Amino acid sequence: MVATFAVVDDDPASLRMLSDILNTRGDVVAEFSSGREALNFFESGRRIDVCFIDLLMPDISGIEVVEIAISLHPMTLTVMVSQVEAKTLLANAYAAGIEFFIHKPINRNEILAIADRVLEKQRLRSTLEQIENSLAEVRSPKVTKTEETNEKTLKKRFQLIFSDLGILGETGSRELQAIVLRFKDTEEELSDLPLKLIYQAIARTEEEIQSIEQRIPRIIKQALGNIAVRGLEDLHDEYFERYASKYFEFAEVRERVLELRQKRASTVRINIRKFLIALYTDVLLCI
Repeated sequence: MVATFAVVDDDPASLRMLSDILNTRGDVVAEFSSGREALNFFESGRRIDVCFIDLLMPDISGIEVVEIAISLHPMTLTVMVSQVEAKTLLANAYAAGIEFFIHKPINRNEILAIADRVLEKQRLRSTLEQIENSLAEVRSPKVTKTEETNEKTLKKRFQLIFSDLGILGETGSRELQAIVLRFKDTEEELSDLPLKLIYQAIARTEEEIQSIEQRIPRIIKQALGNIAVRGLEDLHDEYFERYASKYFEFAEVRERVLELRQKRASTVRINIRKFLIALYTDVLLCI
């Protein structure tokens, strides 16, 4: 689907320049020379993907337009383009909900780079919304006794596996559990979706996504280290044989064992997706 843009600027030259640049990334479906015109557009129910808007305009400020536009159309992303450099106004603009602030004079390459970034975010949000809808369709409105039993079984299964891996109660274990449960009925999405989208599916805020991106690799590396210690002591260790090849790449395990033997700091790169799929499979086998 072609991306749609709106451009708002009381300077005719800037308005034309922005429109010409953005038309190379999609369709500029609306141009406005005042904040009031832009507000009328959004209040009419019209929707666009991204709005590039000036901050200071004679009738209504860009910040006011952004606040109202986002309240009416939360999926619309906004980018502010202005000569203003006052930190207070910049802070107010970001507080209103803009994605980026671009300083004039207009630079074609900068506009295109920012447009690409916000469109990518728009695509991610759209995909995530589709996931939410598909999950909502398969959820039952009532919890039966069988479902309650399954939930208890799942919880025990998580506890057993995490205990075996030495990560029970560790930071990141809740996130691992949340990922498996979130994709319980859509295994193919866990296999195919970018990790960023998987993390977004369980996060509530942008800050939480960043935290998850750090916690998941860290706890998986911790699990790898625990299994490698068992293999270092005994290659026929029950837990080493059960988890090493299923949850980790052979090269990962071998390298971590060597690091432990030589007492080196770990530099092993892990296959996060393989771990998640293995955990998913083991936990849900009981259902």
